[in-house]
Amino acid sequence: MTIAAPMTNGEATKWFHKPFSMYQTNLREIDADMDVEKAAQFISDYGVHAWLFGVGGIQAQYPTSLSFQEINPNLTKRASGDLVGDAIKVAKAKGLKILARMDFSKVAPRVADEHPDWLYRSPKGDLQTHTADLVSVCPSGEYYQERMFDIINEVCERYDLDGFFFNWMSMNEIDYDQVYHGVCHCGNCEKRWADFNKGSEHASTPLPNGPDDEAYPRWVVFSEEVIDDVIGRIRGFIAARKPNAGLILGQTADIMFHEANNAVGRELWHSATSEWVGSWKSFRPSVPAIANSTTFIDMPYRMAPENPEHFAQYLVQCISRGGNPSTYSMGTPLRIPYTCYDYGREITRFHRKWINVYDGLTPVAKTGLVRPGRTLLVAQKYNEAVKEFRGLYSAMKERHIPFDVLPQERLQDMESNGSLARYQRIIFGDIGRFAPGDGTVLDEWVAAGGKLLLTGSSGVNVDNSTQLESHPASRLISVLEDRRKLFNTYIAPEDSVDKTDPHTYHGFIAPIYGAHQHFELKSDRQIETYAKVLDRAPFAPPEYAYGNKAHPDEGGAVIAAFGQGTTAIIPFTIGRAYKDLGLTPLRDFFLDVLTNKLSAPEILSFDIAEQVEITVNRNGKDLIVHLDNQSGARPTNFGPYLPIAGGKITINGAQSSSSITAHALYADQEVQVKSGEIVLPVLGLFEVVVIKGVL
Repeated sequence: MTIAAPMTNGEATKWFHKPFSMYQTNLREIDADMDVEKAAQFISDYGVHAWLFGVGGIQAQYPTSLSFQEINPNLTKRASGDLVGDAIKVAKAKGLKILARMDFSKVAPRVADEHPDWLYRSPKGDLQTHTADLVSVCPSGEYYQERMFDIINEVCERYDLDGFFFNWMSMNEIDYDQVYHGVCHCGNCEKRWADFNKGSEHASTPLPNGPDDEAYPRWVVFSEEVIDDVIGRIRGFIAARKPNAGLILGQTADIMFHEANNAVGRELWHSATSEWVGSWKSFRPSVPAIANSTTFIDMPYRMAPENPEHFAQYLVQCISRGGNPSTYSMGTPLRIPYTCYDYGREITRFHRKWINVYDGLTPVAKTGLVRPGRTLLVAQKYNEAVKEFRGLYSAMKERHIPFDVLPQERLQDMESNGSLARYQRIIFGDIGRFAPGDGTVLDEWVAAGGKLLLTGSSGVNVDNSTQLESHPASRLISVLEDRRKLFNTYIAPEDSVDKTDPHTYHGFIAPIYGAHQHFELKSDRQIETYAKVLDRAPFAPPEYAYGNKAHPDEGGAVIAAFGQGTTAIIPFTIGRAYKDLGLTPLRDFFLDVLTNKLSAPEILSFDIAEQVEITVNRNGKDLIVHLDNQSGARPTNFGPYLPIAGGKITINGAQSSSSITAHALYADQEVQVKSGEIVLPVLGLFEVVVIKGVL
């Protein structure tokens, strides 16, 4: 099979601008005696391009000369006394790139005693201590601001490194045991907070203690500025010493980084890896992204292997969105019997075999689903918006509508770099108030022909006015959030109530759930309502539970033209309803509004089981379709998948199939194209289909 030539990029001169894969070994004290030859051979055979391993910070795996960095005492077992130097020598001989893992979040007790002003302090003045009496430090202090650079400089001068990863670069609100300690109140933070608020209305506002305090959202912005400033300095510092090294750190890094894991006690989101990698690639398609996939179930159980099928999903979802797959294990490879290795090796080698397909892969979906921004919403609203987002995501995934995830906090950046313009539809799920400037960007986008769908409270200001000129409503009148007051209310088709019998209904009936917004519509706009709200009838013993009447003015959706485009609202939390209740009429009503009232015809359509997640990308003139078999999804993980037969891809508008060809990469076989239809081979874990000849 001939693959289209990779897309070129003026900046694509460094090794990480080409597709790659990685293996991370998190080193322990006891791994100081690692047989580096065997480890490097295992990692090379795995199929990766790069090896990430622990170098310094909490503990140096080399003979550091800096007094504020502890040396691994077991290095005395090595003839050289230098695990880092030994590993690099062997790995480079095998053609592996080397990335250094650094962790500056904690210091040894001796260092903490000598430098108390470096340390995190809780609102009560307490320290955070951990195993081996390690003590958490604060990014506002001298250790982060100055001494960290001494360690980085030492490592850069001694070793031939191709990149850096910095772990746990945060303000340490939460410790290793997942215990919440609060906002840091050290002297350095107190001073920086005062400087941050100087001259503003918040000048006298004290540091908050935690998320329940009114000033906490502002502190989140403050803390991000502290971290971003340090990251910017690190980036410049490393670039001056290692100009070809890639930095994995922060939201504007050389390489974006997502740790794919399944945390104990956290509700599983089955599409998390696809979501995160996709959001970065829609924002900046040319910037590489990694999904570092954990071979174990979670940090508290790092010797317990993750289900192999669950681990496989991390890697498959990653490459489907154009990300770089990475495997992450503890210690020396093969000391712990992780059962994920077979799938990891298979998928990593697949990615390497077809690397030209992934070189220049760019998203082409016409629909963008906006992911809520953590720093833009208060905690409760953020959690509600995430539920809405996931419900809408699941609906489109199940019905195979290609879409990208758009990060809310990057909308204006996407408008500036031109990536927003390629979307014909954008969806906001119950996000509430837009960030300053977003409303102008969206109104201009709609006026130019965009189709905007808002659910719930999206685009509503604190004074209940709507924030968009393109919004069909002028203001929010009221919100029903008390679940008891929403009992026995529904949306239904326009003519759902029988004309001869008001107690007989036709078509679908779907519950209104979560929050129901009542708007005052704009009188100067041509407004269309779609479907009807069936007003509440008594929620009572069955003898009295009847009488739901169609509301004369309220629709299940409201649509209005604006310039060359359209804005529609679904005035309740339909995504949250689908997420919690799983009723297909809710899903289908949302998709009915999307496809019939805000249509954006796609090049391809799909007929395959809803358990398959589909992504569509382009490489040059070729369409690249990933099909991810998620039939093994369980409430808390993934188990074995079921083979899926009978799938089809239809090339919409194809008049002749003579010039169109399709190749299934995993099966490594040509697939017949007949009358614009591609019949897929039986789908195992995943498949990638390259379609040529479709303009």
